[in-house]
Amino acid sequence: MLLQRLVKYAESSGEVTPPFYARKPVRFLLYIAADGTPANAELVDFASPETPSQRFGVNRWMPNVTRTVGIAPTLAADTVEYVLGWIAEDGKADRVAKQHTAFQELIRDWAATEPDGPAPAIAAFYAGGHALTVVTDRTWSRADVVAFVVDGQIATEHESAKRYWAGVAAGRKGLGRAGYCLVCGQVRDLLKTIPQQIPRRWLPGATQSASLVSVNEASHGYELTKLLAHTPICVTCGLTFMSSLTAVLSDERHSTALPGQNARLAWWLVGGSRFDPMAPLDAPDLDDARARLTTPQDGIEPGDDDLSTFCSVTVGGNVARVVIRDWVEMRLPRVKDHIRSWIDDHEIADWSGEVTQVRLTQLVRAAGRWQVGRGGAPGSWAKLGARGEDRPTGLQHALLRAALLHSPLPPRLLTHVLNRIRTDGRVDPARAALIRLGLRRRPDRPDESERLTPTLNLDNNDPAYLSGRAFAVLDDLQQTVFRAANQPLNTTFAERYMGRAITNPRVVLVNGQRTSTAWLRRLRGPLRKPGWARAYATRLDDIFAQIDTSRDSIPSTAVLAQKAQFVLGFHQQRAAMRAERIEAAAKKKNTDLPPASDDQSSTEGDVE
Repeated sequence: MLLQRLVKYAESSGEVTPPFYARKPVRFLLYIAADGTPANAELVDFASPETPSQRFGVNRWMPNVTRTVGIAPTLAADTVEYVLGWIAEDGKADRVAKQHTAFQELIRDWAATEPDGPAPAIAAFYAGGHALTVVTDRTWSRADVVAFVVDGQIATEHESAKRYWAGVAAGRKGLGRAGYCLVCGQVRDLLKTIPQQIPRRWLPGATQSASLVSVNEASHGYELTKLLAHTPICVTCGLTFMSSLTAVLSDERHSTALPGQNARLAWWLVGGSRFDPMAPLDAPDLDDARARLTTPQDGIEPGDDDLSTFCSVTVGGNVARVVIRDWVEMRLPRVKDHIRSWIDDHEIADWSGEVTQVRLTQLVRAAGRWQVGRGGAPGSWAKLGARGEDRPTGLQHALLRAALLHSPLPPRLLTHVLNRIRTDGRVDPARAALIRLGLRRRPDRPDESERLTPTLNLDNNDPAYLSGRAFAVLDDLQQTVFRAANQPLNTTFAERYMGRAITNPRVVLVNGQRTSTAWLRRLRGPLRKPGWARAYATRLDDIFAQIDTSRDSIPSTAVLAQKAQFVLGFHQQRAAMRAERIEAAAKKKNTDLPPASDDQSSTEGDVE
């Protein structure tokens, strides 16, 4: 089914790949006239080290077949060894001479078969000995590709080149007989081996370019038979699905990968829709994400979305093998429903009190190690793929599956995020979003999802959630007391007790209640802030009263869900108090809460 959908995508995408062609970076162009004389004395270099996409040259459609250890030239364009006979420092002179001779023989045969195209000019170029006069003042490597340009046209793009090369490549890679193709279901000429490979840069973990289908050892094949004798794939389908897969893997609009995640996801749509299913997952804000799910794009009728199919494949590499980690095929309307559920399940209140979604890439970053800034500088997440980043392998893949398939998150992810919070002492909107998502996607407690709202839920009487709220109020109270007294505070209540409070809220809150008595007394007495003291006392009394009236008490040995509820309550209480202050300042309303410090926003962090 994967191969069939790749072929279908090629048919509907509007870009027809010539048989046995592929997009390859071409560094040098060699301009010659119709009589074979060079138009320039030097090769024209199109490599641009400053531009990542043109580091090795400009991507062009070039003749292409999988080449192993044998000598097998391609037509009118190849490496400098084949085209010009140049020998690199680590090159072998005898082998390069054979490669250069084979390339010229292919050109001569092409000229004899297709005399009306650019072939005679290239043949005359070699016959006149002009290859010996070509120079370049640039540093080159043996893998740099050179293509001929005859009278202003790249020779490989000429129809005669496409016709001739199709016959040559089919003879090299064809099985020599026709048969029933497993992909298209028609009787056609069959392949001996897959003619193209996927470059290793698109396969995380691969050390070489790889084929999607290969049987190059007898032990791998049916009846101990090598090659594709018992896996019949026709020439057309084999070329098409390899070109399609390479195209989507190399296109940023159709694929995504993050360093250190060891997988690359590629997706495409069959059926005419131009909806981008990944755009809402990394939209800059919640309104933009929802708009992308409802607004037709580029004048495409809504009916196209209803009739289209979403396909995605997650790949990795193992030496020279393609590893298929995941394959998804689903009707597009269902995918849209799943993305809406994803947004509903993870949206969270940020520090301004506004409900927002967190980009999927930011969720991956937030699961890693937090690095505190030095000398008052802001902190940052450990870089993706860096040593000691402490992010779960395959996290991006797991989150994408959860978004597109509406699947639950692995329990180990929630455990990992909680451990990072305990270690880093940092709770921010991104981590809170991950925790809310994990709780709402728990398969064993689907009935709890309604009370796990993105903002503070005053009706949520879960003791662990209430404990987190009380912990946030105690932390805010301590900071207010020290700020009012104009005293430095080296370690806040949350920074000191967060790790312990997550696993044993009862011990920390009992101690916090006792300490809060002294804090409140200072506010009422020496600091002369009785209104502030009443505000904090009222909030603490309300929260602890809810705990006392619930069926369960404050957890003393918290399980995974209770730990998550505690952190969620802590974050949402802090966000609600800060939002109350912001609203009061903006609308000049009265609030019993003291104003926040000027540097509070810089230490809490925002959703990126």
